[in-house]
Amino acid sequence: MARIITFDEVEPALRQLFDEVRGELRELPWLIAVRDLFGRVRFLVERRPTSGTSVAAALERLAQAAGDRLGPRVYPLDQAFLYGDELASDPESAVKESRVLVEGPPELRLLDRQVTGQAWDTVSQPRDGAGPRLAFYSLKGGVGRSTAVAVAAWHLAKQGRNVLVFDLDLEAPGLSSSLLPAPRQPEFGLLDWFVEDAVGQGDACLDGMLATSPLADDLPGQVWVVPSHGANAGDYLAKLGRCYLDLPPRDGRGPEPWQQRLVRVIDALEQRQQPDAVLLDVRAGMAELASAAITDLGADVLLFAVDTEQTWSGYRVLFEHWLRAGTIRKLRERLRVVAALVPETDREPYLTGFRERAWDLFRQHAYDIIDPTEGPPADAFSFDLADESAPHAPIPIYWNRGFASMRHLHALDETLAAAAFGRFLAQLDAHFAMDVEDGR
Repeated sequence: MARIITFDEVEPALRQLFDEVRGELRELPWLIAVRDLFGRVRFLVERRPTSGTSVAAALERLAQAAGDRLGPRVYPLDQAFLYGDELASDPESAVKESRVLVEGPPELRLLDRQVTGQAWDTVSQPRDGAGPRLAFYSLKGGVGRSTAVAVAAWHLAKQGRNVLVFDLDLEAPGLSSSLLPAPRQPEFGLLDWFVEDAVGQGDACLDGMLATSPLADDLPGQVWVVPSHGANAGDYLAKLGRCYLDLPPRDGRGPEPWQQRLVRVIDALEQRQQPDAVLLDVRAGMAELASAAITDLGADVLLFAVDTEQTWSGYRVLFEHWLRAGTIRKLRERLRVVAALVPETDREPYLTGFRERAWDLFRQHAYDIIDPTEGPPADAFSFDLADESAPHAPIPIYWNRGFASMRHLHALDETLAAAAFGRFLAQLDAHFAMDVEDGR
């Protein structure tokens, strides 16, 4: 049986093939390898080269060699090229959406046309002058992430802060009902907004998407909740199937990706309520909604983890993707690891091992490499294993059977909260105190 050419072999092969002809392509600003939904590659050139020139000959050799090396992973020679000056769209948009495989001149870039997954590749910068957003994320469910959101909201409301909580786990809604008893459920939720916004009715839902949680009824601050769905969930699955839609151009505007729609609704609700803090309960896993919450909303991100090989293997996959896409440098200062469900016994040995594995993850993928003979430069982003301020330093949340047996989170016991979340809440206080000092 003939050996197949796998998906993962394409990028290194393209780099090697490009190096063989790049000397004859120096008059080009870039060459983009466009990989389609099936994983096949063709090349986008800024403009069609004049026939008979060295550039035209080099491009043809490249396409021929790619076909010989990669077989069904590339388009045949007569379909191998797209030319920017012959396309209806601006080729510069492809440059912005692609990532560099080989530094120029000219650059070799890769543009992946994917059904899902592209949202993990781009990172929006934090917003100026807005209240802080904090995203609670985990690769797997069942690690106490939603409970931590509720405890954090309760703790901040005790301090007199007004907190806006979003249930972004649309495919496994739960926080909404935990924080809002049935009589308090609002008319609409996020899922309702998405399907109504698709027909231009999203703004009409905004005033009916918020409800106050009894969690803060007797506290100086308030906890507002934006649930995944309204009081009447309706045909939830039918609406869910229409949630992740990019809107077509309309009203003189260009197309709007669904991630930008998510940013738009969160911005709109923030402007209405003017909260002191925004907490985002993010869907577990590597789904598109999780990526948008982490990369597009300008939030600081708590990475919930338990000390298992399954957890660290999953985070390595994610961090390796960020490293490959060149986005880790834009994101790394906003990340912090949470050690969830720390066991009742042997806590210190557990946290020691957890810290070492978290450090390995960040050291290999996120921290700057320091030459030991020269010492770290002043702006180096690198931390020692024992540095308590480092992103890898675990913030512990202890497993507590009292929390494990709670049926809802409409009210919290201070003793239980202190026992399980004491160190977590101290870190939360330090985080929001820093935001005040920074003027956020």
